[in-house]
Amino acid sequence: MPQEELRRKVGVLASKYEEEFHGCSQAVLLAFQETLGLKDDLLFRAAGSLAGGMYSGLTCGALTGGLLVIGTRVGRRKMEEGLEGLLESFDPAQRLVKWFEAEYGTTSCRELTGTDWFDMNQVMLFLRSPDKLKECVERVRKTAEKVAEIITSS
Repeated sequence: MPQEELRRKVGVLASKYEEEFHGCSQAVLLAFQETLGLKDDLLFRAAGSLAGGMYSGLTCGALTGGLLVIGTRVGRRKMEEGLEGLLESFDPAQRLVKWFEAEYGTTSCRELTGTDWFDMNQVMLFLRSPDKLKECVERVRKTAEKVAEIITSS
């Protein structure tokens, strides 16, 4: 699939999933799983724990979901590959993280959303804020598009 078509498709799907169902990491991952025919229910399920910055405001789930996608494309296939097996994914993963930091000024979900994810009152306020949710939808879209660009140029 040509890069521009992939970018558009995953951007639309990821933002749709984030807007309708929430869960930034799963939204990014599922968009690629469906578009590239890489469906893996267990990986999808595991990615849910990365939403909300790992439910703690740490690294943005759109970013970690994007890193999972990169890993499915160029990640180490078995432990026996050792350190050499990890090296193939260094550059694309670092390109995504550097882009994200430049684009948003941080990788921290807490900073991006202004939400303390350990405070359920703040979490509920976030989930009831159309403006904050819209920002996440846009971040998910742009991150999915950037991942598409990276995996098609690597």
